[in-house]
Amino acid sequence: MPSTVRVGLVVLSTLLSAAGTVPYVIATAKRQTRPRVVTWLTWALLTAVGGAASASVGDYPSAAFSFIGTVVTSAVVIAGLRYGDRTFGRLDLVCFVLVIVGFGLWLLLDVPGIAVGAACVIDSIGLVPTLAHAWRSPREETAVTYALIAVGGGAATAAAWGTWTVTAVAYPLYVFVSMAVCWAIVVLRNARPGTSWDEDTPTCPAELAVGNFRADPND
Repeated sequence: MPSTVRVGLVVLSTLLSAAGTVPYVIATAKRQTRPRVVTWLTWALLTAVGGAASASVGDYPSAAFSFIGTVVTSAVVIAGLRYGDRTFGRLDLVCFVLVIVGFGLWLLLDVPGIAVGAACVIDSIGLVPTLAHAWRSPREETAVTYALIAVGGGAATAAAWGTWTVTAVAYPLYVFVSMAVCWAIVVLRNARPGTSWDEDTPTCPAELAVGNFRADPND
């Protein structure tokens, strides 16, 4: 791939990722979107370390995409803590514990390829609260954010075309797939009636595994 095309794709991926969080932060400040802070904090931590792992072996397209992810996800964490839903339910707790354990083990890995692959696994655990929230309350999520980040992940994956290594491809490809899934859940669930946060809303499988999604504030 020509270097100019590669650079263009890297720039496109970072711009899309950054731009994607702008409507999310704005909607959070207006209390229209309610981010699950566990998910966004997980993303902030993992993108930082994942970017460092990719940069250490010269996979700069993947590293650039990861580092811009650190900045924008941190912005959502701050907005979520100030304006969003601070409720820490059972599902959030289970995922947070698994993320911390996985993150601690991940830091012990010396092989960049394994570290990036492990980051994708840990990231997917941290994503569960948001997937459950998108399923249960799709109107409290911002679909365009996930769409733009997914396209950014696709552009970053394309920028690494021909460099078929885990450090180059794994994380951008994971971002593309996972964010596309988030977008699809929000859009499809919004298209159905009765998808507001109430007792009659269907429970997603992840919630069934750990109990009620939100802990009783009177407990």
